[in-house]
Amino acid sequence: MRRIKLGIIDDSIFCRNLTKLQLLNFNKVRFDFVLEAESIADFQTKAEKTAVPEVILLDVMMPGIDGVSGIPIIKQKFPNTHIIMLSDTINPAIIRNSILGGAYAFVNKGTKTCELVDIINDVLTGSCYACPELTKSLFFGIQKPPQDRRKLSERELHIVHRMLEGLSLQKIAMSYKISIERLWVLINRIIVKLNINYKHPFIG
Repeated sequence: MRRIKLGIIDDSIFCRNLTKLQLLNFNKVRFDFVLEAESIADFQTKAEKTAVPEVILLDVMMPGIDGVSGIPIIKQKFPNTHIIMLSDTINPAIIRNSILGGAYAFVNKGTKTCELVDIINDVLTGSCYACPELTKSLFFGIQKPPQDRRKLSERELHIVHRMLEGLSLQKIAMSYKISIERLWVLINRIIVKLNINYKHPFIG
């Protein structure tokens, strides 16, 4: 049975325990939680005394240093650790900043255990993943009248279709021979052209 060393940083003890319960009861992979912290400051204190986690599950919204701002702090201590952001937000700017900052995935809290395990396995192979709500919004965006869809270039339309097919951001970027940063520029442009509304409450 495969073993994966995990860390979790979340100010909510309920969320930490729920996530741990999810993964510890998964019988196809053994997860060893080698690090648990309630904030980035708490992480900095504990990081010196812990084994290096392969993956850290990082909450976005926390008191003090937020998750996105904490990414470089974690990377400085554990440069080879893969970071997965956990949140309820679907704000594309936060997703973009997380992935550009060095996170490998952005996942909704409450994601099914089997899906979370698949995402963890994917990021360990170098893939990037954005939550399905962004893809869902793009789907509804292209269901708009034809005159709205015609605002998209052929490449932009292809990118939307690749996301709807479930391809990772890494694979989409590689297929167009562009960087993840350039891909996010194109995704943001698509969002603007389709007039997709992302005014959702930020709940970390």
